[in-house]
Amino acid sequence: MTTTRTVRTLLCIVAVLGFSASSHAQTVPSAEFSAGWRLLNIPNAVGTESETLPLGWYADVAGNLTQTFAVVGEVGGNYKNFDDVLAELGANVNVDVNVNVHTFMGGVRFSARQNPAFTPYVQALFGLAHAKTDVEGQVTVAGRTISINESMSDSEFAFDADGGVSFKLGDALALRVGAGYLRVGTSDGGNAFRFGAGVVIPF
Repeated sequence: MTTTRTVRTLLCIVAVLGFSASSHAQTVPSAEFSAGWRLLNIPNAVGTESETLPLGWYADVAGNLTQTFAVVGEVGGNYKNFDDVLAELGANVNVDVNVNVHTFMGGVRFSARQNPAFTPYVQALFGLAHAKTDVEGQVTVAGRTISINESMSDSEFAFDADGGVSFKLGDALALRVGAGYLRVGTSDGGNAFRFGAGVVIPF
C-alpha cells in the first residue's frame, strides 16, 4: 500500500512538473505580429525648426528564437500635408505639398519575460528609409500664373534603436507602447524620433 501511494505520488509530481514545464514553454510564442500608430518627429527639419508627421503606421513580425532573442522584420510609413503652412504665404499661392516617409527594416529584439503581465524589450533595426515629396498647384507672380507639378524622392540607409513595453491583455492580445531613435543617412539632418502604440498578436 505504501509502495502504491509512493508511486502515485511520484506520478503526480512528474505530471505536475511536466504540465508546468509545458505551460512555461507556451509563454513564449513562436512568432508575434504587431501593428499600430506611429508618430515621426524630425528635429532641424527646416533650419532650426522641427517637423512632426503625426499620421503614421507600422507593422512588424518577430520570430522568437529563444525566450529573450528574436529576429524582426518591420515596415512603416508617415505622412503629412503642408497646405495650411503654404496658405499663410498669401492668396497667390495655391500649392498642394504632400510628404511621405517609408521605412523597410530588419534586425534583432531582446525581451525580458520574467513577468507575464508585461514584457519590456529593446531592439536594433537596419534597413532603408524612402522619402517622397509631391508638389502640385499654382503660384501667381506679377500677374503671371505658374503651374507646378513635381515629385522628388530619395532613399537612404537607416538605423533604428528603440524600446518599449508590451502589456498583456489576454492570451491572444497585448498592447505595446514604444519610442526610439531613427538615424537616416550620414548628414546632420538625419536624426529623427519615433513614438508609437499598437497591438501584439502572438501565434
